Amino acid sequence: MRSRPNMRTIKQEEVVARVPQPPKAPFGFGQVESRASLANDYTDRPLTQVNRVIFTSIQQEFHTEKEDPLPLVEPEIQPIGLFISKLWRRKLFIIGVVVVCVALTVALDATRQKIYGGTATMQLESQNVTAYNGVAELQPADVATDIQLVESSTIQSLVSSELGTLAPKVTSSEVETTNVVKVSVSSASPVYAAKVANDYVNAYIKFTTDRYAKQVGQQETILKSQQKTLQNEIQQIESEIASDGSKSSNLTSLNSQLSSDSSQLQTVTNSLTNLQLDLVQVPAGAFKVTPAVADYSPTSPKKVLDVLLALILGLLLAVGIALLLDFFDDRIRSKDQLQVASGGLPLLGEIPFFDDWVEEPENAVIAAVRPQSAAAEAYRSLRTSIQFIGFDVERTSVIQITSPLESEGKTTTVIDLAVTIASSGARVVIVGCDLRKPGLQKFFSGKVDKGLSSILGEAIPLESVLVNSEDYTNLSYVPSGPIPPNPSELLSSKRLAELFDELREKFEVVLVDSPPVLPVTDAIIVAQVVDTVVLLTRSEVTSARAVTHSLELLANVNAPVKGVVLNAVAKQNSGFRYGRYRYGRYSSYGTYGAPTPH
Repeated sequence: MRSRPNMRTIKQEEVVARVPQPPKAPFGFGQVESRASLANDYTDRPLTQVNRVIFTSIQQEFHTEKEDPLPLVEPEIQPIGLFISKLWRRKLFIIGVVVVCVALTVALDATRQKIYGGTATMQLESQNVTAYNGVAELQPADVATDIQLVESSTIQSLVSSELGTLAPKVTSSEVETTNVVKVSVSSASPVYAAKVANDYVNAYIKFTTDRYAKQVGQQETILKSQQKTLQNEIQQIESEIASDGSKSSNLTSLNSQLSSDSSQLQTVTNSLTNLQLDLVQVPAGAFKVTPAVADYSPTSPKKVLDVLLALILGLLLAVGIALLLDFFDDRIRSKDQLQVASGGLPLLGEIPFFDDWVEEPENAVIAAVRPQSAAAEAYRSLRTSIQFIGFDVERTSVIQITSPLESEGKTTTVIDLAVTIASSGARVVIVGCDLRKPGLQKFFSGKVDKGLSSILGEAIPLESVLVNSEDYTNLSYVPSGPIPPNPSELLSSKRLAELFDELREKFEVVLVDSPPVLPVTDAIIVAQVVDTVVLLTRSEVTSARAVTHSLELLANVNAPVKGVVLNAVAKQNSGFRYGRYRYGRYSSYGTYGAPTPH
Protein backbone atom coordinates (compact mmCIF):
# COMPACT_ATOMS: atom_id res chain seq x y z
CA MET A 1 0.00 0.00 0.00
CA ARG A 2 1.45 3.42 -0.95
CA SER A 3 2.36 5.54 2.09
CA ARG A 4 0.19 8.60 2.71
CA PRO A 5 1.12 11.91 4.39
CA ASN A 6 -0.53 12.83 7.67
CA MET A 7 -3.89 14.14 6.57
CA ARG A 8 -4.16 16.38 9.63
CA THR A 9 -1.52 18.69 8.09
CA ILE A 10 -3.21 18.99 4.69
CA LYS A 11 -5.48 21.92 4.10
CA GLN A 12 -8.95 21.22 2.84
CA GLU A 13 -8.41 23.28 -0.34
CA GLU A 14 -5.30 21.23 -1.16
CA VAL A 15 -7.22 17.95 -0.81
CA VAL A 16 -10.06 19.11 -3.03
CA ALA A 17 -7.61 20.38 -5.61
CA ARG A 18 -5.89 17.01 -5.74
CA VAL A 19 -9.12 15.04 -6.23
CA PRO A 20 -9.53 14.15 -9.93
CA GLN A 21 -12.76 15.01 -11.72
CA PRO A 22 -14.01 11.64 -12.98
CA PRO A 23 -17.23 11.08 -14.90
CA LYS A 24 -20.34 10.16 -12.99
CA ALA A 25 -19.85 6.83 -11.27
CA PRO A 26 -22.36 5.03 -9.05
CA PHE A 27 -20.82 3.94 -5.76
CA GLY A 28 -23.49 3.54 -3.17
CA PHE A 29 -26.54 5.75 -3.34
CA GLY A 30 -28.21 7.88 -5.95
CA GLN A 31 -28.04 11.41 -4.57
CA VAL A 32 -24.24 11.57 -4.92
CA GLU A 33 -23.05 11.82 -8.52
CA SER A 34 -19.29 11.45 -7.93
CA ARG A 35 -16.79 11.60 -5.12
CA ALA A 36 -15.01 14.66 -6.48
CA SER A 37 -18.20 16.65 -7.08
CA LEU A 38 -19.42 15.84 -3.58
CA ALA A 39 -16.09 16.94 -2.15
CA ASN A 40 -16.44 20.28 -3.99
CA ASP A 41 -19.92 20.71 -2.52
CA TYR A 42 -18.41 20.69 0.96
CA THR A 43 -15.40 22.95 0.44
CA ASP A 44 -16.96 25.60 2.62
CA ARG A 45 -17.48 23.27 5.61
CA PRO A 46 -15.11 23.02 8.60
CA LEU A 47 -12.58 20.24 8.35
CA THR A 48 -13.67 17.91 11.16
CA GLN A 49 -12.15 14.57 12.00
CA VAL A 50 -14.69 12.74 9.86
CA ASN A 51 -14.07 15.15 6.97
CA ARG A 52 -10.39 14.37 7.10
CA VAL A 53 -11.10 10.62 6.98
CA ILE A 54 -13.37 11.11 3.99
CA PHE A 55 -10.93 13.22 2.05
CA THR A 56 -8.19 10.73 2.85
CA SER A 57 -10.26 7.83 1.52
CA ILE A 58 -11.23 9.79 -1.60
CA GLN A 59 -7.61 10.64 -2.33
CA GLN A 60 -6.50 7.06 -1.74
CA GLU A 61 -9.22 5.56 -3.94
CA PHE A 62 -8.42 7.75 -6.92
CA HIS A 63 -4.71 7.03 -6.57
CA THR A 64 -5.51 3.32 -6.35
CA GLU A 65 -7.73 3.49 -9.41
CA LYS A 66 -4.90 5.03 -11.38
CA GLU A 67 -2.61 2.17 -10.40
CA ASP A 68 -5.09 -0.65 -10.87
CA PRO A 69 -8.28 0.57 -12.56
CA LEU A 70 -11.31 -1.65 -12.19
CA PRO A 71 -13.94 -0.54 -14.67
CA LEU A 72 -17.55 -0.46 -13.56
CA VAL A 73 -20.01 -1.65 -16.14
CA GLU A 74 -23.74 -1.35 -15.56
CA PRO A 75 -25.50 -3.85 -17.80
CA GLU A 76 -29.00 -3.45 -19.13
CA ILE A 77 -31.23 -6.16 -17.71
CA GLN A 78 -33.84 -7.26 -20.21
CA PRO A 79 -36.99 -9.22 -19.29
CA ILE A 80 -35.72 -12.30 -21.10
CA GLY A 81 -32.54 -12.02 -19.07
CA LEU A 82 -34.52 -11.95 -15.82
CA PHE A 83 -36.49 -14.99 -16.95
CA ILE A 84 -33.33 -16.89 -17.81
CA SER A 85 -31.67 -15.89 -14.54
CA LYS A 86 -34.63 -17.26 -12.59
CA LEU A 87 -34.31 -20.58 -14.35
CA TRP A 88 -30.52 -20.57 -14.04
CA ARG A 89 -30.79 -20.19 -10.26
CA ARG A 90 -32.77 -23.41 -10.15
CA LYS A 91 -30.84 -25.23 -12.85
CA LEU A 92 -30.02 -28.16 -10.58
CA PHE A 93 -33.69 -28.57 -9.68
CA ILE A 94 -34.71 -28.42 -13.34
CA ILE A 95 -32.05 -30.93 -14.34
CA GLY A 96 -33.11 -33.19 -11.48
CA VAL A 97 -36.77 -33.17 -12.51
CA VAL A 98 -35.90 -33.89 -16.13
CA VAL A 99 -33.57 -36.74 -15.14
CA VAL A 100 -36.23 -38.24 -12.88
CA CYS A 101 -38.86 -38.07 -15.63
CA VAL A 102 -36.56 -39.68 -18.18
CA ALA A 103 -35.42 -42.35 -15.70
CA LEU A 104 -39.00 -43.24 -14.78
CA THR A 105 -39.92 -43.45 -18.46
CA VAL A 106 -37.00 -45.75 -19.23
CA ALA A 107 -37.81 -47.93 -16.22
CA LEU A 108 -41.48 -48.10 -17.18
CA ASP A 109 -40.63 -49.02 -20.78
CA ALA A 110 -38.35 -51.77 -19.50
CA THR A 111 -41.24 -53.36 -17.58
CA ARG A 112 -43.88 -53.00 -20.29
CA GLN A 113 -44.68 -55.93 -22.57
CA LYS A 114 -43.53 -55.52 -26.12
CA ILE A 115 -46.36 -55.15 -28.62
CA TYR A 116 -45.98 -55.95 -32.32
CA GLY A 117 -48.14 -54.85 -35.20
CA GLY A 118 -49.42 -56.57 -38.31
CA THR A 119 -50.75 -54.48 -41.20
CA ALA A 120 -52.47 -55.58 -44.38
CA THR A 121 -53.92 -53.36 -47.08
CA MET A 122 -56.96 -53.83 -49.32
CA GLN A 123 -58.61 -51.76 -52.01
CA LEU A 124 -62.31 -51.11 -51.65
CA GLU A 125 -64.59 -51.78 -54.62
CA SER A 126 -67.98 -50.32 -55.31
CA GLN A 127 -70.96 -52.70 -55.32
CA ASN A 128 -73.34 -49.98 -56.45
CA VAL A 129 -74.40 -51.22 -59.92
CA THR A 130 -76.33 -48.81 -62.11
CA ALA A 131 -79.34 -49.64 -64.22
CA TYR A 132 -77.15 -49.72 -67.34
CA ASN A 133 -74.84 -52.45 -66.04
CA GLY A 134 -72.20 -49.93 -64.94
CA VAL A 135 -70.54 -49.71 -61.50
CA ALA A 136 -70.74 -46.34 -59.71
CA GLU A 137 -67.54 -44.93 -58.15
CA LEU A 138 -67.09 -45.00 -54.41
CA GLN A 139 -67.84 -41.77 -52.60
CA PRO A 140 -66.03 -40.54 -49.43
CA ALA A 141 -69.09 -41.50 -47.43
CA ASP A 142 -68.89 -45.03 -48.84
CA VAL A 143 -65.22 -45.34 -47.80
CA ALA A 144 -65.99 -44.11 -44.28
CA THR A 145 -68.88 -46.59 -44.05
CA ASP A 146 -66.68 -49.49 -45.16
CA ILE A 147 -63.97 -48.56 -42.61
CA GLN A 148 -66.58 -48.66 -39.86
CA LEU A 149 -67.70 -52.02 -41.19
CA VAL A 150 -64.15 -53.41 -40.99
CA GLU A 151 -63.98 -52.41 -37.30
CA SER A 152 -67.51 -53.67 -36.52
CA SER A 153 -68.35 -56.56 -34.25
CA THR A 154 -69.76 -58.42 -37.26
CA ILE A 155 -66.36 -58.76 -38.92
CA GLN A 156 -64.74 -59.44 -35.52
CA SER A 157 -67.15 -62.35 -35.00
CA LEU A 158 -66.18 -63.83 -38.34
CA VAL A 159 -62.48 -63.57 -37.49
CA SER A 160 -63.09 -65.01 -34.03
CA SER A 161 -64.82 -68.00 -35.63
CA GLU A 162 -61.80 -68.49 -37.85
CA LEU A 163 -59.34 -68.25 -34.95
CA GLY A 164 -61.39 -70.23 -32.48
CA THR A 165 -60.95 -67.48 -29.87
CA LEU A 166 -61.89 -63.86 -29.43
CA ALA A 167 -60.07 -61.83 -32.01
CA PRO A 168 -58.22 -58.67 -30.92
CA LYS A 169 -59.56 -55.32 -31.92
CA VAL A 170 -58.58 -53.95 -35.30
CA THR A 171 -57.88 -50.44 -36.49
CA SER A 172 -58.33 -49.35 -40.08
CA SER A 173 -57.59 -46.12 -41.85
CA GLU A 174 -57.70 -44.71 -45.33
CA VAL A 175 -54.37 -44.26 -47.10
CA GLU A 176 -54.38 -40.56 -47.91
CA THR A 177 -57.30 -39.88 -50.33
CA THR A 178 -57.33 -43.28 -52.08
CA ASN A 179 -59.70 -46.24 -51.76
CA VAL A 180 -56.91 -48.26 -50.13
CA VAL A 181 -57.47 -49.10 -46.49
CA LYS A 182 -54.86 -50.21 -43.95
CA VAL A 183 -55.99 -52.91 -41.55
CA SER A 184 -53.78 -53.12 -38.43
CA VAL A 185 -53.77 -55.51 -35.49
CA SER A 186 -51.55 -55.41 -32.36
CA SER A 187 -50.41 -58.44 -30.42
CA ALA A 188 -47.60 -59.71 -28.23
CA SER A 189 -46.65 -62.05 -31.09
CA PRO A 190 -45.61 -60.58 -34.45
CA VAL A 191 -46.71 -63.74 -36.28
CA TYR A 192 -50.13 -63.75 -34.65
CA ALA A 193 -50.59 -60.02 -35.36
CA ALA A 194 -49.90 -60.58 -39.09
CA LYS A 195 -52.23 -63.59 -39.24
CA VAL A 196 -55.13 -61.75 -37.59
CA ALA A 197 -54.70 -58.73 -39.88
CA ASN A 198 -54.93 -61.02 -42.92
CA ASP A 199 -57.95 -62.75 -41.40
CA TYR A 200 -59.72 -59.42 -41.01
CA VAL A 201 -59.13 -58.61 -44.68
CA ASN A 202 -60.33 -62.07 -45.75
CA ALA A 203 -63.36 -61.82 -43.48
CA TYR A 204 -64.32 -58.45 -44.92
CA ILE A 205 -63.97 -59.72 -48.49
CA LYS A 206 -66.04 -62.82 -47.70
CA PHE A 207 -68.66 -60.80 -45.86
CA THR A 208 -69.14 -58.32 -48.71
CA THR A 209 -69.19 -61.18 -51.26
CA ASP A 210 -71.82 -63.13 -49.36
CA ARG A 211 -73.81 -60.00 -48.70
CA TYR A 212 -73.91 -59.07 -52.35
CA ALA A 213 -74.70 -62.62 -53.44
CA LYS A 214 -77.57 -62.72 -50.98
CA GLN A 215 -78.89 -59.42 -52.27
CA VAL A 216 -78.68 -60.71 -55.87
CA GLY A 217 -80.41 -63.98 -54.90
CA GLN A 218 -83.27 -62.17 -53.27
CA GLN A 219 -83.69 -59.92 -56.28
CA GLU A 220 -83.49 -62.93 -58.62
CA THR A 221 -86.26 -64.72 -56.74
CA ILE A 222 -88.52 -61.71 -57.05
CA LEU A 223 -87.81 -61.33 -60.77
CA LYS A 224 -88.38 -65.03 -61.47
CA SER A 225 -91.68 -64.87 -59.66
CA GLN A 226 -92.67 -61.89 -61.81
CA GLN A 227 -91.45 -63.71 -64.92
CA LYS A 228 -93.56 -66.79 -64.17
CA THR A 229 -96.64 -64.68 -63.52
CA LEU A 230 -96.24 -62.85 -66.79
CA GLN A 231 -95.65 -66.07 -68.72
CA ASN A 232 -98.90 -67.55 -67.32
CA GLU A 233 -100.86 -64.45 -68.23
CA ILE A 234 -99.46 -64.51 -71.79
CA GLN A 235 -100.40 -68.18 -72.20
CA GLN A 236 -103.92 -67.50 -71.04
CA ILE A 237 -104.36 -64.57 -73.43
CA GLU A 238 -103.00 -66.58 -76.34
CA SER A 239 -105.45 -69.39 -75.53
CA GLU A 240 -108.43 -67.05 -75.55
CA ILE A 241 -107.39 -65.55 -78.85
CA ALA A 242 -106.96 -69.00 -80.40
CA SER A 243 -110.37 -70.25 -79.20
CA ASP A 244 -112.44 -67.22 -80.17
CA GLY A 245 -110.72 -66.50 -83.44
CA SER A 246 -111.26 -63.33 -85.35
CA LYS A 247 -114.96 -63.12 -84.42
CA SER A 248 -114.26 -62.32 -80.81
CA SER A 249 -115.36 -58.81 -79.79
CA ASN A 250 -112.49 -58.69 -77.27
CA LEU A 251 -109.77 -59.36 -79.83
CA THR A 252 -108.42 -55.83 -79.75
CA SER A 253 -108.29 -55.73 -75.99
CA LEU A 254 -106.64 -59.15 -75.81
CA ASN A 255 -103.98 -58.16 -78.29
CA SER A 256 -103.23 -54.98 -76.32
CA GLN A 257 -102.93 -56.94 -73.07
CA LEU A 258 -100.69 -59.50 -74.74
CA SER A 259 -98.40 -56.81 -76.04
CA SER A 260 -98.09 -55.22 -72.61
CA ASP A 261 -97.36 -58.49 -70.83
CA SER A 262 -94.81 -59.46 -73.44
CA SER A 263 -93.04 -56.18 -72.95
CA GLN A 264 -92.97 -56.60 -69.15
CA LEU A 265 -91.72 -60.15 -69.52
CA GLN A 266 -88.88 -58.95 -71.69
CA THR A 267 -87.92 -56.34 -69.04
CA VAL A 268 -87.95 -58.91 -66.26
CA THR A 269 -85.92 -61.31 -68.36
CA ASN A 270 -83.35 -58.59 -69.06
CA SER A 271 -83.14 -57.76 -65.37
CA LEU A 272 -82.46 -61.40 -64.55
CA THR A 273 -79.68 -61.43 -67.11
CA ASN A 274 -78.20 -58.23 -65.66
CA LEU A 275 -78.23 -59.72 -62.16
CA GLN A 276 -76.20 -62.65 -63.41
CA LEU A 277 -73.72 -60.27 -64.99
CA ASP A 278 -73.53 -58.10 -61.86
CA LEU A 279 -72.71 -61.10 -59.74
CA VAL A 280 -69.80 -61.88 -62.05
CA GLN A 281 -68.59 -58.28 -62.37
CA VAL A 282 -68.62 -57.42 -58.65
CA PRO A 283 -67.88 -60.54 -56.66
CA ALA A 284 -66.68 -58.66 -53.48
CA GLY A 285 -66.46 -55.23 -51.91
CA ALA A 286 -62.63 -55.29 -51.82
CA PHE A 287 -59.55 -57.19 -52.83
CA LYS A 288 -56.30 -57.68 -50.97
CA VAL A 289 -53.41 -55.41 -52.02
CA THR A 290 -50.61 -56.27 -49.57
CA PRO A 291 -50.81 -59.13 -47.12
CA ALA A 292 -49.48 -58.63 -43.59
CA VAL A 293 -46.11 -60.19 -42.74
CA ALA A 294 -44.52 -60.68 -39.33
CA ASP A 295 -42.65 -57.54 -38.22
CA TYR A 296 -40.31 -58.16 -35.29
CA SER A 297 -39.82 -54.46 -34.54
CA PRO A 298 -42.14 -53.66 -31.64
CA THR A 299 -44.64 -50.86 -32.08
CA SER A 300 -44.81 -50.34 -28.33
CA PRO A 301 -43.05 -49.25 -26.27
CA LYS A 302 -41.27 -46.78 -28.55
CA LYS A 303 -38.30 -46.11 -26.34
CA VAL A 304 -36.70 -43.27 -28.29
CA LEU A 305 -39.98 -41.44 -28.71
CA ASP A 306 -40.91 -42.03 -25.07
CA VAL A 307 -37.58 -40.63 -23.89
CA LEU A 308 -37.96 -37.53 -26.08
CA LEU A 309 -41.49 -36.97 -24.80
CA ALA A 310 -40.33 -37.47 -21.21
CA LEU A 311 -37.53 -35.00 -21.82
CA ILE A 312 -39.89 -32.36 -23.19
CA LEU A 313 -42.63 -32.89 -20.62
CA GLY A 314 -40.10 -33.09 -17.78
CA LEU A 315 -38.53 -29.83 -18.91
CA LEU A 316 -41.91 -28.10 -19.10
CA LEU A 317 -42.87 -29.47 -15.70
CA ALA A 318 -39.57 -28.43 -14.14
CA VAL A 319 -39.73 -24.93 -15.61
CA GLY A 320 -43.31 -24.51 -14.41
CA ILE A 321 -42.47 -25.65 -10.89
CA ALA A 322 -39.32 -23.50 -10.85
CA LEU A 323 -41.26 -20.39 -11.82
CA LEU A 324 -43.93 -21.21 -9.24
CA LEU A 325 -41.30 -21.63 -6.53
CA ASP A 326 -39.67 -18.38 -7.59
CA PHE A 327 -43.03 -16.63 -7.35
CA PHE A 328 -43.40 -17.68 -3.69
CA ASP A 329 -39.69 -17.25 -2.90
CA ASP A 330 -39.07 -13.73 -1.55
CA ARG A 331 -35.36 -14.09 -0.85
CA ILE A 332 -33.36 -11.02 -1.81
CA ARG A 333 -31.23 -11.55 -4.91
CA SER A 334 -30.67 -8.11 -6.39
CA LYS A 335 -30.26 -4.51 -5.28
CA ASP A 336 -33.63 -3.64 -6.80
CA GLN A 337 -35.40 -6.23 -4.64
CA LEU A 338 -33.53 -5.01 -1.57
CA GLN A 339 -34.45 -1.38 -2.10
CA VAL A 340 -38.10 -2.30 -2.60
CA ALA A 341 -38.09 -4.40 0.58
CA SER A 342 -36.31 -1.64 2.54
CA GLY A 343 -38.71 1.05 1.43
CA GLY A 344 -36.19 2.91 -0.71
CA LEU A 345 -33.30 3.14 1.76
CA PRO A 346 -29.97 3.99 0.07
CA LEU A 347 -27.98 1.01 -1.12
CA LEU A 348 -24.55 1.62 0.38
CA GLY A 349 -22.80 -1.25 -1.34
CA GLU A 350 -22.87 -4.68 -2.94
CA ILE A 351 -20.33 -7.21 -1.70
CA PRO A 352 -19.81 -9.94 -4.31
CA PHE A 353 -19.76 -13.59 -3.40
CA PHE A 354 -16.21 -14.97 -3.54
CA ASP A 355 -15.89 -18.72 -4.04
CA ASP A 356 -12.13 -19.30 -4.37
CA TRP A 357 -11.25 -18.51 -0.77
CA VAL A 358 -10.65 -22.11 0.32
CA GLU A 359 -6.87 -21.87 0.13
CA GLU A 360 -6.81 -19.04 2.68
CA PRO A 361 -7.13 -19.46 6.47
CA GLU A 362 -10.68 -19.25 7.73
CA ASN A 363 -9.94 -16.01 9.58
CA ALA A 364 -8.19 -14.31 6.65
CA VAL A 365 -9.36 -10.80 5.81
CA ILE A 366 -9.71 -10.27 2.09
CA ALA A 367 -9.11 -6.52 2.33
CA ALA A 368 -5.65 -7.27 3.75
CA VAL A 369 -4.75 -10.52 2.01
CA ARG A 370 -5.89 -9.42 -1.46
CA PRO A 371 -6.03 -5.62 -1.43
CA GLN A 372 -6.08 -5.39 -5.21
CA SER A 373 -8.95 -7.84 -5.64
CA ALA A 374 -12.39 -6.82 -6.73
CA ALA A 375 -13.79 -7.89 -3.35
CA ALA A 376 -11.46 -5.42 -1.63
CA GLU A 377 -12.63 -2.78 -4.10
CA ALA A 378 -16.21 -3.51 -3.09
CA TYR A 379 -15.31 -2.94 0.57
CA ARG A 380 -13.57 0.34 -0.34
CA SER A 381 -16.72 1.45 -2.12
CA LEU A 382 -18.77 0.49 0.94
CA ARG A 383 -16.35 2.43 3.17
CA THR A 384 -16.75 5.56 1.09
CA SER A 385 -20.54 5.30 1.01
CA ILE A 386 -20.73 4.84 4.78
CA GLN A 387 -18.37 7.74 5.43
CA PHE A 388 -20.43 10.03 3.22
CA ILE A 389 -23.43 9.39 5.47
CA GLY A 390 -21.80 11.35 8.29
CA PHE A 391 -19.95 13.84 6.10
CA ASP A 392 -21.34 16.91 7.86
CA VAL A 393 -21.37 15.46 11.39
CA GLU A 394 -19.06 17.29 13.80
CA ARG A 395 -18.22 14.29 15.97
CA THR A 396 -16.99 10.79 15.25
CA SER A 397 -19.77 8.48 14.11
CA VAL A 398 -20.57 5.22 15.88
CA ILE A 399 -21.73 2.89 13.10
CA GLN A 400 -23.61 -0.30 13.93
CA ILE A 401 -23.55 -3.14 11.41
CA THR A 402 -26.45 -5.53 11.90
CA SER A 403 -28.64 -7.85 9.86
CA PRO A 404 -32.10 -9.43 10.09
CA LEU A 405 -30.85 -12.94 10.86
CA GLU A 406 -27.68 -14.87 11.58
CA SER A 407 -25.28 -16.26 8.96
CA GLU A 408 -25.45 -13.13 6.81
CA GLY A 409 -21.86 -11.88 7.13
CA LYS A 410 -21.91 -9.09 9.72
CA THR A 411 -18.64 -9.82 11.49
CA THR A 412 -16.76 -10.44 8.25
CA THR A 413 -18.07 -7.19 6.80
CA VAL A 414 -17.14 -5.25 9.96
CA ILE A 415 -13.57 -6.62 9.90
CA ASP A 416 -13.01 -5.98 6.20
CA LEU A 417 -14.57 -2.53 6.45
CA ALA A 418 -12.43 -1.64 9.47
CA VAL A 419 -9.22 -2.82 7.81
CA THR A 420 -10.13 -0.85 4.67
CA ILE A 421 -10.77 2.37 6.62
CA ALA A 422 -7.64 1.88 8.77
CA SER A 423 -5.50 1.46 5.66
CA SER A 424 -6.40 5.05 4.69
CA GLY A 425 -4.77 6.39 7.86
CA ALA A 426 -7.84 6.81 10.04
CA ARG A 427 -7.87 5.39 13.57
CA VAL A 428 -10.62 2.76 13.77
CA VAL A 429 -11.99 0.76 16.66
CA ILE A 430 -14.33 -2.23 16.54
CA VAL A 431 -16.66 -2.91 19.46
CA GLY A 432 -17.87 -6.48 19.80
CA CYS A 433 -21.45 -6.04 20.97
CA ASP A 434 -22.41 -9.61 20.22
CA LEU A 435 -22.36 -10.96 23.76
CA ARG A 436 -24.17 -14.18 22.90
CA LYS A 437 -22.04 -15.60 20.11
CA PRO A 438 -18.82 -13.63 19.81
CA GLY A 439 -16.98 -13.99 16.51
CA LEU A 440 -14.69 -10.99 16.51
CA GLN A 441 -11.68 -12.45 18.31
CA LYS A 442 -10.98 -15.15 15.71
CA PHE A 443 -9.81 -12.48 13.26
CA PHE A 444 -7.07 -11.22 15.60
CA SER A 445 -4.01 -12.92 17.04
CA GLY A 446 -3.58 -13.26 20.75
CA LYS A 447 -6.00 -14.17 23.52
CA VAL A 448 -8.02 -11.84 25.69
CA ASP A 449 -9.87 -12.68 28.88
CA LYS A 450 -11.89 -9.49 29.25
CA GLY A 451 -14.07 -7.47 26.96
CA LEU A 452 -17.24 -5.44 26.64
CA SER A 453 -19.14 -7.66 29.05
CA SER A 454 -16.43 -6.94 31.63
CA ILE A 455 -16.77 -3.17 31.14
CA LEU A 456 -20.55 -3.27 31.41
CA GLY A 457 -20.82 -5.84 34.18
CA GLU A 458 -17.72 -5.29 36.29
CA ALA A 459 -17.23 -1.54 35.74
CA ILE A 460 -13.59 -1.96 34.71
CA PRO A 461 -11.99 0.88 32.71
CA LEU A 462 -11.82 0.91 28.92
CA GLU A 463 -8.01 0.97 28.91
CA SER A 464 -7.81 -2.48 30.50
CA VAL A 465 -9.91 -4.00 27.71
CA LEU A 466 -9.02 -2.00 24.59
CA VAL A 467 -6.64 -3.98 22.37
CA ASN A 468 -4.44 -2.47 19.68
CA SER A 469 -4.28 -4.90 16.78
CA GLU A 470 -0.89 -6.44 16.13
CA ASP A 471 -1.97 -7.39 12.62
CA TYR A 472 -3.39 -4.16 11.24
CA THR A 473 -2.13 -0.59 11.62
CA ASN A 474 -4.50 2.04 13.08
CA LEU A 475 -6.97 -0.66 14.13
CA SER A 476 -8.04 -1.41 17.69
CA TYR A 477 -10.88 -3.46 19.06
CA VAL A 478 -12.92 -4.09 22.17
CA PRO A 479 -13.66 -7.84 22.29
CA SER A 480 -17.00 -9.15 23.47
CA GLY A 481 -15.50 -10.74 26.55
CA PRO A 482 -16.93 -13.64 28.58
CA ILE A 483 -20.46 -14.62 27.65
CA PRO A 484 -22.76 -13.20 30.36
CA PRO A 485 -26.05 -14.74 31.51
CA ASN A 486 -27.92 -11.47 30.85
CA PRO A 487 -26.65 -9.87 27.59
CA SER A 488 -29.71 -7.69 27.03
CA GLU A 489 -29.57 -6.21 30.54
CA LEU A 490 -25.88 -5.36 30.19
CA LEU A 491 -26.37 -3.66 26.83
CA SER A 492 -29.26 -1.64 28.27
CA SER A 493 -27.00 0.03 30.84
CA LYS A 494 -25.94 3.67 30.54
CA ARG A 495 -22.34 2.53 30.55
CA LEU A 496 -22.58 1.50 26.89
CA ALA A 497 -23.43 5.03 25.75
CA GLU A 498 -20.63 6.38 27.96
CA LEU A 499 -18.24 3.88 26.41
CA PHE A 500 -19.11 5.09 22.93
CA ASP A 501 -18.43 8.68 24.05
CA GLU A 502 -15.00 7.65 25.30
CA LEU A 503 -14.23 5.92 22.02
CA ARG A 504 -15.28 9.00 20.05
CA GLU A 505 -12.55 10.96 21.84
CA LYS A 506 -9.88 8.43 20.95
CA PHE A 507 -10.84 7.27 17.42
CA GLU A 508 -12.11 8.68 14.18
CA VAL A 509 -14.38 5.75 13.26
CA VAL A 510 -16.21 3.41 15.66
CA LEU A 511 -17.69 0.23 14.14
CA VAL A 512 -20.06 -1.93 16.19
CA ASP A 513 -20.28 -5.66 15.49
CA SER A 514 -23.90 -6.31 16.43
CA PRO A 515 -26.11 -9.37 16.84
CA PRO A 516 -28.95 -9.86 14.33
CA VAL A 517 -32.20 -7.96 14.80
CA LEU A 518 -34.86 -10.66 14.72
CA PRO A 519 -33.61 -13.51 16.97
CA VAL A 520 -32.84 -11.32 20.02
CA THR A 521 -33.42 -7.75 21.22
CA ASP A 522 -29.72 -6.92 21.65
CA ALA A 523 -29.39 -5.17 18.28
CA ILE A 524 -32.47 -3.02 18.99
CA ILE A 525 -30.98 -1.94 22.32
CA VAL A 526 -27.61 -1.02 20.78
CA ALA A 527 -29.30 0.84 17.92
CA GLN A 528 -30.66 3.41 20.40
CA VAL A 529 -27.19 4.69 21.38
CA VAL A 530 -25.36 4.71 18.02
CA ASP A 531 -25.22 7.38 15.34
CA THR A 532 -25.77 5.19 12.29
CA VAL A 533 -27.30 1.77 11.70
CA VAL A 534 -26.47 -0.16 8.54
CA LEU A 535 -28.63 -3.19 7.77
CA LEU A 536 -26.69 -5.98 6.07
CA THR A 537 -28.50 -8.61 4.00
CA ARG A 538 -27.21 -11.72 2.30
CA SER A 539 -28.20 -12.54 -1.26
CA GLU A 540 -30.14 -15.79 -1.68
CA VAL A 541 -30.56 -16.04 2.12
CA THR A 542 -32.31 -12.98 3.55
CA SER A 543 -36.00 -12.75 2.78
CA ALA A 544 -37.89 -9.57 1.99
CA ARG A 545 -40.17 -10.24 4.96
CA ALA A 546 -37.16 -10.39 7.28
CA VAL A 547 -35.85 -7.06 5.96
CA THR A 548 -39.24 -5.37 6.38
CA HIS A 549 -39.75 -6.77 9.87
CA SER A 550 -36.24 -5.75 10.94
CA LEU A 551 -36.74 -2.18 9.76
CA GLU A 552 -40.09 -2.03 11.54
CA LEU A 553 -38.46 -3.07 14.82
CA LEU A 554 -35.68 -0.54 14.36
CA ALA A 555 -38.18 2.18 13.47
CA ASN A 556 -40.08 1.49 16.70
CA VAL A 557 -37.08 2.77 18.69
CA ASN A 558 -36.25 5.55 16.19
CA ALA A 559 -32.99 3.88 15.25
CA PRO A 560 -30.92 5.95 12.77
CA VAL A 561 -30.99 3.46 9.89
CA LYS A 562 -29.10 5.15 7.06
CA GLY A 563 -28.81 2.44 4.44
CA VAL A 564 -28.59 -1.20 3.47
CA VAL A 565 -25.86 -3.47 2.11
CA LEU A 566 -26.31 -6.53 -0.09
CA ASN A 567 -23.75 -9.20 0.75
CA ALA A 568 -22.61 -12.33 -1.15
CA VAL A 569 -24.11 -11.16 -4.44
CA ALA A 570 -23.80 -13.68 -7.26
CA LYS A 571 -22.16 -12.36 -10.40
CA GLN A 572 -25.30 -12.66 -12.53
CA ASN A 573 -27.38 -10.82 -9.89
CA SER A 574 -24.99 -7.97 -9.23
CA GLY A 575 -25.91 -4.53 -10.50
CA PHE A 576 -22.26 -3.85 -11.39
CA ARG A 577 -19.41 -5.95 -12.70
CA TYR A 578 -15.94 -5.27 -11.41
CA GLY A 579 -13.94 -6.41 -14.40
CA ARG A 580 -13.22 -10.14 -14.07
CA TYR A 581 -13.47 -11.47 -10.55
CA ARG A 582 -14.01 -14.53 -8.44
CA TYR A 583 -14.23 -14.72 -4.69
CA GLY A 584 -13.82 -17.31 -1.97
CA ARG A 585 -15.96 -18.53 0.88
CA TYR A 586 -16.26 -16.50 4.02
CA SER A 587 -18.06 -16.88 7.33
CA SER A 588 -21.33 -15.24 8.09
CA TYR A 589 -22.85 -14.82 11.51
CA GLY A 590 -23.58 -18.47 12.15
CA THR A 591 -26.51 -19.88 14.09
CA TYR A 592 -27.19 -19.33 17.76
CA GLY A 593 -26.29 -22.45 19.66
CA ALA A 594 -24.38 -23.96 16.74
CA PRO A 595 -20.74 -23.75 15.61
CA THR A 596 -19.97 -20.63 13.60
CA PRO A 597 -19.20 -21.46 9.94
CA HIS A 598 -16.37 -19.48 8.39
